[in-house]
Amino acid sequence: MQKKLIIGIVVLLTAGLLIGNRIYGNLLSKKIEEQIKEQVDKHFELAGQRVDVKFDKVNVNPLFSKIKVNGLAVNTKDGRELVRSKQIELNMSYSELMRLLKSKKNDEIRSFRIKLNEFAVYVKEADDQLLINDLTLDFKGRLTQKMIKNINSAFPDEKQAVKLLVENMSFAEASRMHTLGFTTAQIARFNQIDKLSMDFTFNPDKKVLVLDDLQVYSPLISYKSKGHISYSGDGIDGMTPTQFASSIDLKLDNKGVTWGDPKLTGRYSLNKLLVQMDGIVDYKEGVQIIKSQNSKILMEDFKLEYAGSKKAQMEAKTALLGIKMDELAVERLAIQSTLKDGRLSIKDTELKSSFFDADFNAIIKLDAINRNDAEIVEGKLVLSQLMPALQSGLSTFELMSGQSLPRKGNDIILEMSGPVSRPKIKGFRY
Repeated sequence: MQKKLIIGIVVLLTAGLLIGNRIYGNLLSKKIEEQIKEQVDKHFELAGQRVDVKFDKVNVNPLFSKIKVNGLAVNTKDGRELVRSKQIELNMSYSELMRLLKSKKNDEIRSFRIKLNEFAVYVKEADDQLLINDLTLDFKGRLTQKMIKNINSAFPDEKQAVKLLVENMSFAEASRMHTLGFTTAQIARFNQIDKLSMDFTFNPDKKVLVLDDLQVYSPLISYKSKGHISYSGDGIDGMTPTQFASSIDLKLDNKGVTWGDPKLTGRYSLNKLLVQMDGIVDYKEGVQIIKSQNSKILMEDFKLEYAGSKKAQMEAKTALLGIKMDELAVERLAIQSTLKDGRLSIKDTELKSSFFDADFNAIIKLDAINRNDAEIVEGKLVLSQLMPALQSGLSTFELMSGQSLPRKGNDIILEMSGPVSRPKIKGFRY
């Protein structure tokens, strides 16, 4: 009997708490709605615009510190849409939100989370609406106007962290891309970002700024990056980097990409692109010392095409060089390099193009302090399949210099050593 009584009391208290939370939330929602309208009006008035601000509904849950704004619409008096969102969800206590809304200076920002659903904002510089299906922003930390004002001389003394997640983002019209000759299909790939995420941390105790993770996925590319900057001193003016480390990974979608109009801007096409890089740079007494570096770049099937009067116009400029505008193509460009212990190794580097083919391998000794003292330990450049115009130009050069470039069959072989600024070429004097 006693157990049933206790359970009954708990149920009644819970029900009362929930009912009270809802009633109190409804009262607070009216106050928040009034304050939001007032602050939005003030913001746009400062920019010289008068606006209409409307909501479908504002819900406040004081118990869980959640505020939801449904059906937000901000329009100019003549009907232009400036901002709209199906739903805005804010994780912040009522007292903190009211402090921000009532503050004339907005002198402090504390930890919060905001979610936007079906959000649109007018971007004046692009004269277009930026559309975002979902956006989540997490801020952990505390920033004041004083901290921001004094950031040149002193960084915030508290840890700050920002996480951003954006899904399905694009411009509504992308009219400027149309004027540049992009087709509707091309714009759909260039203009769309399926997902963007970023995780950034500032730690004043460890004196480090960290980009933990940046990712971008779109119909066109995938991109990943991370890195950090360690520093000494304080504030932007007094900050001295001690180490910088970063890595990037960029890959073109396997469908390749085409853009531009051959009659207006030229039509560009690229079938494959891969860029992978990472490196660590130390700073000692203001001097950059590359501790390590790796890079890999691969590009395949790049073409540039012109048509009509644009082709004739471009060929008029290149006729003296013997270049026709239907010959501009790079079949393959591959570059690989590694830097470790002061030795830069360049290997398996090749270029296959409509102008010429080239293969290059080298080992270069670098002086971390005196960059001009870099020395080629060994290097070899092979040039082949030269287009007639280039062959003619090299023949003229050989005739004027009185000596022939080192060759093996039709290939030009340049074996190099010595200072990078003026290397020695085996079998050729200059």
